[in-house]
Amino acid sequence: MKRLQVYSKPDITVTFDPNVCIHSGVCIMTLPTVFDVRRARWIDVDRADADPIAHAIDQCPSGALQYYRNVARDSSAAFRLSKAVAVNHAALATSADAPREERARQVAEAIRDARGYSWVGLYDVRADEIAALAWTGDETPANPRFARTRGLNGAAVAERKPVVANDVARDPRYLATLGSTRAEMIVPVQDATGAVVGTIDVASDRADAFDDRDLELVDACATAASGLWEQ
Repeated sequence: MKRLQVYSKPDITVTFDPNVCIHSGVCIMTLPTVFDVRRARWIDVDRADADPIAHAIDQCPSGALQYYRNVARDSSAAFRLSKAVAVNHAALATSADAPREERARQVAEAIRDARGYSWVGLYDVRADEIAALAWTGDETPANPRFARTRGLNGAAVAERKPVVANDVARDPRYLATLGSTRAEMIVPVQDATGAVVGTIDVASDRADAFDDRDLELVDACATAASGLWEQ
């Protein structure tokens, strides 16, 4: 895995994913002032207006190049960009040459940074318990191990689908993670057989913090990080 490259100016942000590039050269032929592999930073978005840059990227046959218009003003573009970066960072961390717990912690940080969550934890789902694998920050979750039938994690495992509690004070299934948690979302990770082998637990210190975009992002990161749970 290679890191997603990001090149920005106020009206357009360009990303390049070297993991999917087929080196067709279409971008270089279409707009050589912006795309030039002879430069250290081979994409220079300041060398053309946003419209011709977008047109050149639209010709890319692999999808390695993507663009996002007016990220500071367009929440949809900002979300798509944050999702692309988070998924790439999660995949990078998963494939890194590091202990499993450290790779899992990096995945958790990639997810937290994408949307400004207060806490993210990754859990192993075992035959009779759910156990914390890694989490963001130094604060240990209040219940690092618990029966696999308990809490929102247990509900996500049993139902094999995400569980969102936008007000944990009103959800009797809630099992305390941090004292500051007001909303929590659990996304299960399944193996090739459909069995739930892990979960990603996202907490916020704000009620009503999660919407469909949050679920979409964390679910995509769960897929990218699924190798952490391969035996």
